[in-house]
Amino acid sequence: MTASRIFPAILILMALLLPAAAQAHPHAWIDLRVSFERDATGQITHMLHHWRFDPTYGQYLYDDAQEHQPGDTPEARLQGLAREILDNLDEYRWYSHLQVADDAIGIAAAAEPRMAMEDGLLHFRFRLELETPVDPAVAPLEYKVYDPTYFIEILHQEPHGTRIVDASGLVDATCQVRLERPRPDPAMVARAMALDYGASVDYDLGRYFAERVTLRCD
Repeated sequence: MTASRIFPAILILMALLLPAAAQAHPHAWIDLRVSFERDATGQITHMLHHWRFDPTYGQYLYDDAQEHQPGDTPEARLQGLAREILDNLDEYRWYSHLQVADDAIGIAAAAEPRMAMEDGLLHFRFRLELETPVDPAVAPLEYKVYDPTYFIEILHQEPHGTRIVDASGLVDATCQVRLERPRPDPAMVARAMALDYGASVDYDLGRYFAERVTLRCD
């Protein structure tokens, strides 16, 4: 199976394993943590993702990697899956949507991803580079992270869902983070709950259920 097809195929197989009562969207869940890096001039240059998969979905991904990925060790096989997922997410902008005012910020994968099973939960980490660095002291940076099909629900992990680190790697105390929970229209919620696997889904359904985060620094 090609890299461009393996991640959607994993989602399909996972949906088929879930009980019928769980067939409404979403089918899987991710706890999200994000770190933004500021360089020596104060510009935000990189966005680091840390995903923690729910136990059922994470175990399925782990088992699939051990069965189908090349490598001499479990860790090597997980790394193969991590690279394929990162490549496949390119088409979906790594589920990440950044903007300053009304201007979208381009992003690109910046480093080798990492995947590991930690305390029985699967963790996936990857780093994105902002194509245009942003000075959050001049204008706030806003972002959302969501699966457009809403197959996966992605919510920030509390209490440290988002942080900004300076050039030395320390948390930047001059910055503030505001997270706004989604408030989807009840009709949209009912629509998502009525969808089972195989139903036609609006490509951007997930944005109605996405958290919005605003970063501002003094």
